[in-house]
Amino acid sequence: MLQTQTEIGTAAATETKHVALMLRISRDKGENEDTLQNHRETLSEYAANHGLTYDIYAEIISGGITEIEERPELQSMITNIEKYEAILCISLDRLARNGVVSQQIKQLCIDYNIEIITPAQTFDLSNNQQDRLLYDISSTFAVLEYETIAKRNKLNKISRSKRGEHVAGSVPFGYSRNKETKRLEIVEEEAVVIRYIFKLHASGLGAYKIRDILNEEGYRSAKGKAFSLPSVRRILKNPAYRGAVVFNDRKKVKEDGKYVYKVIETYIAEDAHEPIISPSDWYKANDIRQARAEHAATHVRERPSKNAHSMLKDLLICGCCGRKSLMLKDSKSAEVYVKVCDYLLPNSTQKCGNAGMQLRYVIEEFADFLERFKGETKKKLAQITSNDTSSIANDLVTKVAHIDKQTVETQRQYDNLINLAVEGIFSKKEILAKKQELTERLIFLQQTREETQTKLVELDVKSEKDRLREIIDILENFDGEDVITQNEHLKTFIKAIRYTRKMPSEIKALSTRNPARRNYPFKLEIEYI
Repeated sequence: MLQTQTEIGTAAATETKHVALMLRISRDKGENEDTLQNHRETLSEYAANHGLTYDIYAEIISGGITEIEERPELQSMITNIEKYEAILCISLDRLARNGVVSQQIKQLCIDYNIEIITPAQTFDLSNNQQDRLLYDISSTFAVLEYETIAKRNKLNKISRSKRGEHVAGSVPFGYSRNKETKRLEIVEEEAVVIRYIFKLHASGLGAYKIRDILNEEGYRSAKGKAFSLPSVRRILKNPAYRGAVVFNDRKKVKEDGKYVYKVIETYIAEDAHEPIISPSDWYKANDIRQARAEHAATHVRERPSKNAHSMLKDLLICGCCGRKSLMLKDSKSAEVYVKVCDYLLPNSTQKCGNAGMQLRYVIEEFADFLERFKGETKKKLAQITSNDTSSIANDLVTKVAHIDKQTVETQRQYDNLINLAVEGIFSKKEILAKKQELTERLIFLQQTREETQTKLVELDVKSEKDRLREIIDILENFDGEDVITQNEHLKTFIKAIRYTRKMPSEIKALSTRNPARRNYPFKLEIEYI
């Protein structure tokens, strides 16, 4: 996964043209970073010879992807398209091998009068009908070629998987892939860990406890990282450990407005390689795992139903690790709890450990905050009305500082994505989704900071009056609304509510019935939009 890079080519001519230099290679075609570098050098030389300055957008991803949102670099280029006079690429198929995406790029170039430049030809799509026709023909051939290659590759993978070869996905921990036979072979020092995991599971332990034991005893993944909860669960479910090779033939379909992959047929080759876990033990472990999952879904605690919707839904996040706080309902008492945070801290074997709390106490504290906030908002409105803007200025300065703090934390999470990808904690699709989420978050923070700085300079009193009156109106009628409406209203001026209840070890060691532990305080911090 590559990050966006920006480079400036030296101009040989007096008048220069600023372009977007788009690089894309596909691992499906056996291409690698060397190919990407070759394309970069070719286009950089072309730019220098033709007096072009440029920003580089580089990605290693299939051009047949149907959604621009799944190509963050292309999407970033489109967002910044007004900065450029042309798009520079090796060939048209490097922009896209999907008809829908190709036509979206074409229309974008027409709307913004953007040329597409390749070393062989320049396409003036806005002003030249022949160029538009050539573009459509070239794009059609690119799509047909992609579909032919994809179909041939899939049939080849199906045939090889039936023979027991490992043809898809990363090599499971505990195995290596023989380059000649294409089959999995046991790596004994890693296989010891796999057997230990299944042994712990057979003794009655769940994935949470297994993860903690592995990390406490110093076991590490193939990449030398701490074991995560998803990685333990994937190991327990992976049929490779019983000696099977599984290939899922998937098709991308649209459901509820979103594209998802559906498995249309599964090919399984048993006894494809030497098992680390005997098939009987593997099936027994997965029967137990499935039974536990079904039991957990109907006993002890469950997610609140729609009728148990909280005003804090999607707003409450962990103040220690930044992940979304979960709310669970006790099936016996019907009490809803903020669940203890069991996520691992970033790049650590230590669990977050942010303690839980009955949700009603959190809501009571938040209700007190809202009452105070309403009074403060009314006071601000009165000050503005009397032309005293000092409180607004102070709030804006505080907001800028808070945005800067959030930007640093979000950038840290973005930079950590590469480690998560290498470690294999998340799938490629999950990494892309998280990257897009964090990119949008950084853009949002940057825009919010710029808007706040502008407000600080201009102090737009009228718009601020309107905003404060709207918030006051919401809070005046808040108690009479149902929780779903309350939640919708809160999201108009609150970005997040950070919940923190980090107990010292001596308090945590006490019984849950001990008053010192039961009454240990929590803290709420509000992040405004």
